[in-house]
Formats: sequence, structure tokens, C-alpha cells
Amino acid sequence: MGRRGHGEGALFYEEDRDRWVALLELPPDGSGRRRRRKVTGRTKTEARRKLRQLQRRLEDGLPTGDGSMTLGDFLERWLADVLPARSQVQAKSTVTNYRWAVGHAIRGLGRRRLGELTPENVEALLRHLADQGMARNSVMRVRSVLVMALKHAQRPDIVARNVAELSEMPTSARDPRSGRSLTPEQARQLLDVAAHDRLVGLITVGLMLGLRPGELCGLRWEDVDLDAGVLSVNQSRKRTTDNNGREALVLGAPKTRKSRRALVLPRPVVEALRQHERRQRDERQNAGERWQDLDLVFPTSVGTPMSPSNLRRDLARITVAAGLGRWSPNELRHSAASLLSASGVPLEQIADVLGHTDTRMLLKHYRHPISRTIDAAAAPMERLFGEQGGER
Repeated sequence: MGRRGHGEGALFYEEDRDRWVALLELPPDGSGRRRRRKVTGRTKTEARRKLRQLQRRLEDGLPTGDGSMTLGDFLERWLADVLPARSQVQAKSTVTNYRWAVGHAIRGLGRRRLGELTPENVEALLRHLADQGMARNSVMRVRSVLVMALKHAQRPDIVARNVAELSEMPTSARDPRSGRSLTPEQARQLLDVAAHDRLVGLITVGLMLGLRPGELCGLRWEDVDLDAGVLSVNQSRKRTTDNNGREALVLGAPKTRKSRRALVLPRPVVEALRQHERRQRDERQNAGERWQDLDLVFPTSVGTPMSPSNLRRDLARITVAAGLGRWSPNELRHSAASLLSASGVPLEQIADVLGHTDTRMLLKHYRHPISRTIDAAAAPMERLFGEQGGER
């Protein structure tokens, strides 16, 4: 007897399992390998019914994969096997963000079978997260990760459609707080008040060069050449989770390849860093054996990486003392971008300074060649702040 054609099936009884088995011949995969789909039933009638359902799906061009797998099982496999192979999510912090989003999806929908999942199910999850007070951007992140994962399920022929992509964002999701930035006058006021604080160096670098908070806290002295007036971003402090789900601070590669950059330092930054270096020598001496030498420019008073919460708290303390209210480390970065823009620096050069990839299309079509080090921030910040920076 010849091999069965595509769409043909076979029905037989497996005595050791006490089950009826139906086999369906599927078209070969991309490499020409034979594919078959197996279903079982307690009775011959049940197995035949399942075989006919598969045949109808094949005739209609619908997936014949295992839609009985739960969303939770699929997402766990996707995290373990598929996500690590994606080059754009190699950074530990990025993987941690994906795990965070998948965790919310599994808690809300993990027991549902993939083949039965609907856009309404996804919308109910998103609405629940929004009603619990999750910010709109975070709800969107959960939806985006689900869309990405279910696109992979479409390729192995497991689901017919991407229900997450068909879902709508809930109207109850609260909008994120609109961005804000310091004016030149407010920035000068902040630097004046911070002049004798141990964070003045960090504030000066964040405000004038727009480093991310993690980049500030991961910056090493070996990446700062004060004589040449150049700072290189080669490391970042990140939050991750260990195998037991506990949060930990780690030092690793910056967020993206574009984040690695060398910046020419405005004179106020050079002076602030020289004074900070002297202050840090005193802190190191006072700490004695408690000091951990990680070569960090902006560590804690004992040399360890500064936690995000402590940095937010200490910066807010200084901005409140300056009469500006509470400001976050990320808003120093936003302020740097706004101050550069107000000084006439082109958007593509601001993106270079900040290590952004958001304007890739703009940069691809309109960017002119630049030197190895990026000096777009130096002259404007010197005009705005002169020799200001550090103790005076």
C-alpha cells in the first residue's frame, strides 16, 4: 500500500493504552519532512469525530496544531526557548521586563487553552490590570509581549489568529504622567542648592549629558578621561531577578548597542567630576574595610551600586530643597534633551548624546557623518552654565 496523501487519515486501536488513535497526514514542513497530527479518543466514534474536525480545519486552511496547550505552558516555553534567541532582548533587564509582563499574563489567563483564547479574554485581563491602578504604558507592555509571543504560536500552526493583536486597550487605563523638564533657570537653581551635596556630580552629569539613571550608577572611573574631557558609556546598573524571584542589582552592558557612546564633556562636568573624585577619596577613607572597590563613579558611601529607590529619594530631597518639588532621575535626562533642543541642537545629534534608538529612521535618512566622540552637548551646556558645576 502506498503512503497516504495529504489530508488522509488512519484510525486504529492501541490495546496497551485502551484508546482509539487517529492519524492525519499533513503537508511537509519547509524542509520537506513528513508531518502527521495524532488525536485520540476513548471510543472509535470519538476518535473519528476528532479526525474529521482536523480534516475540515486542514481543508479550510486553519491551524491543525495543538491548540489544547494552555497559554501558561506556551508562554513558559516561549520564555525559555524562543526569547533567548532574539538578539534585541539579550540584556538582562530587558528579559526581566518580558518576564514581568508574561507573569501578569499567566496569572490572568494562564489556564486557558490557546485554541479557545479570544480577544475578549485578553481585553478582560488588560481591563483588570488597569482597574488595579497599572499605568497605561505598563498595560500596553503586557499586551505587546502577548502579541509577540502569539505571533510565534502562529508560525508553528498552533493558533489561527493573534487574539492579543485583535484586542483593544481599555479606556480605564490611566495615561502616564506627561513628561516635563527643567528650565535653564530651574537647572541653575538645582545646581546651586546641590553644590555641597555628594550627589552634585551625578546631577551635573545627568543634567548636562542626559545619561540614563542606570548608566549614571554604572559609570566607572576607567571610562572617564578628565584630561581628554571624554566620558564613555560602557556599563549600566540594572535590576534583575535571581532563580528564587528575588530582585538584585547587577552591573552589565548598556540597554542597546546604540547606548555605547563616547561623549565630549562640557567644562562644568569636568570640574564637577574632579571635585567629586576628591570627595570620593574621603568617603573611601572613612569607610575603611567596608569599602567595595567596584570603580564606580557614583556609588553609595561604601562603594556599592546605588539602588533606584535610594537615588530617587535622595534626588527628590535635593529638588524639594531647591523649591522645585519632587523630580526623578529620568527627568534629569528629559531636561538635558529639552535644554539641548532649546539651544538649537538638531534632533539627530540629541539622539546621539542620549544613546537613543527611537529616531533610527530619521538618522538613517538624514544623519551626516560625525566624529568618533559626540560633542553635541559640550558647547550648548557651557553656554548655559559656564563654569558652574560642583562646589563653588
